[in-house]
Amino acid sequence: VGRLENTTTQQTCTGALIAPRYVLTAAHCIGALRDAEDATDARVLFRPGGVLGGATYTVVDGAMHPLFNQPFAQNFRKLRFDIAIFTLDQDVPEAVGVPMRVGEEARIGETLFLVSWRGGNPAPPRQRGCMVIEGVSGLVSVACKVAGGESGAPLFRKTQSGLELVAVLTSRSNQGQQPIGLATNVAIRLPPLERAVKAGEGS
Repeated sequence: VGRLENTTTQQTCTGALIAPRYVLTAAHCIGALRDAEDATDARVLFRPGGVLGGATYTVVDGAMHPLFNQPFAQNFRKLRFDIAIFTLDQDVPEAVGVPMRVGEEARIGETLFLVSWRGGNPAPPRQRGCMVIEGVSGLVSVACKVAGGESGAPLFRKTQSGLELVAVLTSRSNQGQQPIGLATNVAIRLPPLERAVKAGEGS
């Protein structure tokens, strides 16, 4: 897990390695990449582990889920597809960061673990357990308060064989008096996104 940083605008998101050169995050975080493209000498960096002074990798491309920008009537439906892959300029060595394994969809009642940064706050990241609750159809609702900079943060399941990447945080909301986070299931949204990335590489 690491922090995505725009070197000009100070915008940040959180992302997780799913391959040595690919970082999974929220689709709306691509806005930071576009801002950087329009600014002189600006870059978007991926900082594994978020430690200031550590290794950084430059984002050279971004692909969002093919259905994210469709003109849906309801914003909650759009959030189901708020997932993207950033391509880095080089592979992240295993000694620096190991790609995460994708797990099955989130289950209501289980506790997932959110790893994230808030805005420009330096390392270490926030790590906390969030229970999956009944909520918006088609999204993963977790009983945790989230804030700016945490977009794209991974939600993990702890298993006997290690961590599984289950969902990507996309937004925040409230359920009555309970602040909640909204996320999208990786298992069902990632395959179309991976196809879009490969199609882009072939063009």
